[in-house]
Amino acid sequence: MNYDNGGRLTATLSGDYTYSTGGAPNTLLGTAENLPGPFAPSSGAIPGTAFDPTQQNGFLFAGLYNFCISATSAQIAGRNAQALCGRTGTQYPSLNFGSSTPVNNLPGFGAANSGNPLAARLPYDARFITNDIDKSYATGNSFSRLENWGLNATVNYEFGANASLKSITAYRKQKWSSGIDADGSPLNILQLSFRQNQWQFSQELQLVGTAVDDKLNYVLGGYYFKEKGGIHDLVTFGEGLLQVDGPNKLETENYAVFGQIDFKPVEWLGFTAGGRYTHESKQFEAGQQDLNGLLYKAFNCVDAQGNITPGAQASFAPPGVTCQQALHYPNPNNPLQMYPGGVNYLTFNNFSPKLGVQIHPEEAIMLYGSWSKGYKTGGWTTRYTAPQTTVSSFKPEKAETWEVGVKSTFLDRRLQINAAAFSTTFKDIQLNFQVGTSPTIGNAGDAKIRGFEIETVLRPFRSLTLTGSVGYIDAHYTSLTPAVLAVSGANPYQEGAAVGGDLPKTPHFKANFSPRYELLLANGSRLVLTGDYTHTSTLGNDVALTYLLRRQALDQINASVMYSLPGDRITLTIGGTNLTNQRYLVSGASNLAAGVVYGTYNRPAEWYARLAFKY
Repeated sequence: MNYDNGGRLTATLSGDYTYSTGGAPNTLLGTAENLPGPFAPSSGAIPGTAFDPTQQNGFLFAGLYNFCISATSAQIAGRNAQALCGRTGTQYPSLNFGSSTPVNNLPGFGAANSGNPLAARLPYDARFITNDIDKSYATGNSFSRLENWGLNATVNYEFGANASLKSITAYRKQKWSSGIDADGSPLNILQLSFRQNQWQFSQELQLVGTAVDDKLNYVLGGYYFKEKGGIHDLVTFGEGLLQVDGPNKLETENYAVFGQIDFKPVEWLGFTAGGRYTHESKQFEAGQQDLNGLLYKAFNCVDAQGNITPGAQASFAPPGVTCQQALHYPNPNNPLQMYPGGVNYLTFNNFSPKLGVQIHPEEAIMLYGSWSKGYKTGGWTTRYTAPQTTVSSFKPEKAETWEVGVKSTFLDRRLQINAAAFSTTFKDIQLNFQVGTSPTIGNAGDAKIRGFEIETVLRPFRSLTLTGSVGYIDAHYTSLTPAVLAVSGANPYQEGAAVGGDLPKTPHFKANFSPRYELLLANGSRLVLTGDYTHTSTLGNDVALTYLLRRQALDQINASVMYSLPGDRITLTIGGTNLTNQRYLVSGASNLAAGVVYGTYNRPAEWYARLAFKY
C-alpha cells in the first residue's frame, strides 16, 4: 500500500506471509560403528565404572548399541556395562516435564538377562547404505514446517532538493520445526528434531543528501534491532542410550550508527569514506538435559533395579561426594540437566570502517580500490557432549578486505568487462565443526581468502546477449585452534583441517556462461530463449573434510523459453533445471560419535511452467 499525494511525504506499507511444509531429504553415506570410544571398556576404565577416558577399549554409540544387543550376560558383566545395557528412557523426574511419572521408559536391551532375548534386534552397520541417493531404509523423522510473516513501513520526507529523511520500520515473526532420520535405518541411531519460535523488530533512520554542487553525496543513519525467541531440540542416539533434550532461550539487542560520504572533486576522481559502530548485547539460557542419564549409568550410579541415583556416594570420588557432584551435573533440582543453569550475557562493540577511491581515465572506464573491515557477532553453542563445568561461547569473527578492480564498456556499450581482485584476512573465523555428538559453532582459527573474478557481457546485435564469468578463490587456514585440531583427521574417515588447508564450502574455480536470445514477432509479442551453464570445481562440505562428504566437480545446465503477449501483460515460461541430472551433496555431516555420515543431495532434473499477469 502506497501513499503519495505529490508532496514531500511518501509512505509504503507492505506485508508478507509464508507457510511451507515438506520433508527433510537425507541419504546415509557411511557408518562408523567400529570406532573406539569411552563406554564399556574391557580394560583401562575408572575402577567400578564403564567409562574409559583413553577411549581405546570401549565403544561409541553405534558400537555400544551393537554390543548391548549381541553380547552375553557374562560379556556385559566383564565390561561392567549392566547399567549401560539396561533399560533406556527417562529414569528420573525432570522439571521440564513437570511430572513425577517417568516417561518414555523403553524396554531394556535384554542382554543382561540369561539368553539375551532381544539378540534378534538388528545391529547398526553398512547394511542400511542403499547406494541410491533417492532411497532409504529410514522410518523416523522427515519433516519441515515453516510459518513466517512480517510487516514493513517505509516513510520518506524530502526537506528540499538536496536532503531527505527515511524511516524503515519492520516486524517479523517465525515458527519453524524440522526433523530428520539421519541414520537412514529403521533404528533410532541418530534421530534429530528441532522447534524454534522467534520474533524481531527493527527501526532504521537514514538522512540522505547532496552538497557542494552535487559533488558530495552522503548518508547518515541509526539502527535499532531486537529479537527474542527459543529453540528446543531433541536428539536420540543409539536407541536411547543418549537422549539430548535441549530447551534454550535467546535474546539480542543491537544499536548502530553509520555513515558514508562519496566525494567527487573532479570528473575523473572520487573518494569514499564510511563506517559503522555497533553495540550489541545478548542473553542465553539453556536447559540441556540427558533424559537417559548416560553418565550416571557409565559410572554405575544406579541402584539394584537400574534406576539412576544422583545423590548416592560416588564410588570413584572422595567420601561425601555424590554422583551428581562428581559428574558435574550443575542443577541440584534437576539431576539430568547437563548445561550450567542461569542466564548468560555477552556484550560486543565494534567499529567497521571503509575507504575507497575511484578513477575515471575515460568516460567508459572506472578503476577502483577499496579497504574495509567487517564483523560477525559472537554467541553460544546450544548443545554439548557431556556436562559442562563452564558455559562455552565463541568470539566475534572479524575480516579485513582489500579489493581493486575495473568496470568498463566498449564498442558503443555493446561490450562490458568488469574485473576484480581481492584479499580477505579472517581472525577468529566462525565455522560449524563436530565435537563428539554435538555440532559446534566456534572460532576455528584464522584464515585468508584471495581471488579474482572477471565478468563480461557482449551484445553483438540487439537480439542476442552473451554473459560469462570466471572466478578463482584460494581460501585456506593460516592458524587453527586446539579444538579444531583435536577433532580433525583423527580417524580414517576424514582428511582433517590443517594449516594451509582449504576452507569448507569454497571451490577454487567457478565459471558461468549464459546466452539470451530475444525474438520480436510480427504481432508485437516476444519470444525469449535463455540458457545457463555453470562449472564448479571440487569442495569439502565440512571442516574436517570428511571423504564421503567431498563434492566432486560438476557442470549444470538450465534453460527456458518465455512467450510474452504484446504489452507484456501476460507471459508464459517453460523451462528446465539441472538438465544433465547432476546429483551432488548440498550439505552433510559426519557424526562419528553416533556412527553416522549423512548428507542431503540436490534436486534431480526438473521442468516447470509459469504463467504471470501484470495488472
